[in-house]
Amino acid sequence: MPEGESQGRTLSPKYGTARNSRYSRSPYLRFVEESASSSESDSIWLISLSDLLTLLLVFFVFFLTARTTASHKNTEEQSREVTAPINQSKPQVPSDKKLKDEAATMVRELNGANGITVQAARGEIVITLREHITFLPGEAEVLASSEPVLNTISGIIQRNPSFAVEIDGHTDNTPISTRLYPSNWELSIARATAVLRYFINRCGIDPSRFIVKGNADLRPLVPNDTPEQRSDNRRVEIRLKEIATPL
Repeated sequence: MPEGESQGRTLSPKYGTARNSRYSRSPYLRFVEESASSSESDSIWLISLSDLLTLLLVFFVFFLTARTTASHKNTEEQSREVTAPINQSKPQVPSDKKLKDEAATMVRELNGANGITVQAARGEIVITLREHITFLPGEAEVLASSEPVLNTISGIIQRNPSFAVEIDGHTDNTPISTRLYPSNWELSIARATAVLRYFINRCGIDPSRFIVKGNADLRPLVPNDTPEQRSDNRRVEIRLKEIATPL
């Protein structure tokens, strides 16, 4: 056999085997290469996500700490703002001596008229006008004869702007039923309102200083057992209350 043929036959299997082996391993190699490349990409992605989560956690902790600190500071400032006025502004309550002096002055100015009393008690001055001073029985129109007394009281109110004025109407327990006054409730409030209107319209006193109440027969001074006692209970009370002012 010629030498060339022998080499051809000998090399032919080796060549064919190498080529076949190379082609058979190519998909595997490509898979390994692709897997290695994919693992590197996944590792990079995981590292980036881990860094991002760490930064978010640090930011959240910092934000929570800053917010808690600011909240404590605001609470302390509000507490100081609220407690400071409470500690600094204590209402000045009028002394009993001052009220009694005012009451004595009122008694002198009213000349101790029959049917008028002045008392100072529980931080207020009470001027009591019996029914015959200001009204006819069962009526709520101010009598002309009561105008000097009301004018004097008006002067006292105007000289003491720190006093709030409450006007209370009272009746006895005798029932009343008329077109204008179906009950003692309407009569008592109508009498208090009539005195109020006199002070506002005739004397020019600021209406914001007044409070008006009608009590009917529910606040008697004495039992309604005799005509004299019922007469005592039919009255208008003018209460002067000094408004407490901060020190």
